[in-house]
Amino acid sequence: MQPEHIFLIVWLIFAVTIISIFIVKGRKSIKKFPSLDKSNFEYVENSASGYSTESFKTKMGGARNVLRIRVTDNQLWLTSNTFMAWIAEQFDLLHIIPIESIVSVKIDKQKINVEFEKNGVVKKIVLISKRKDELTQILNNKMVKKQIPQTKTRYNNT
Repeated sequence: MQPEHIFLIVWLIFAVTIISIFIVKGRKSIKKFPSLDKSNFEYVENSASGYSTESFKTKMGGARNVLRIRVTDNQLWLTSNTFMAWIAEQFDLLHIIPIESIVSVKIDKQKINVEFEKNGVVKKIVLISKRKDELTQILNNKMVKKQIPQTKTRYNNT
């Protein structure tokens, strides 16, 4: 065998190993998301970008056009495809956020700043969405609905 062939075989084995690791670890990361029919989502976007402000590493890293944003009746999901899910988890971008734990949703130029409470700590995710106005409006409307106490009034007819 010539050295070129050996190099090609070693490189191919390395590439297959790396791809396998990404897929296996990505599947484990995605398992926390329940599988729902698309009709249960009020908002769906498949190619958003963003980053977490948790640390210097997460601010400099992030995701470009691989984040998937889903809004259900009572949750905001930030997820990714299986191949990129493990990396997204390392950069604090995989979340199931209950609407009642969202502190604020604000537009800052082309970005959406989402602050939410998780385990007693306020976290901030910056999203870059092609439909930022629609996403912000949906989340703010849901936050207002959850904050209004549902009181029942009784009428006595005596």
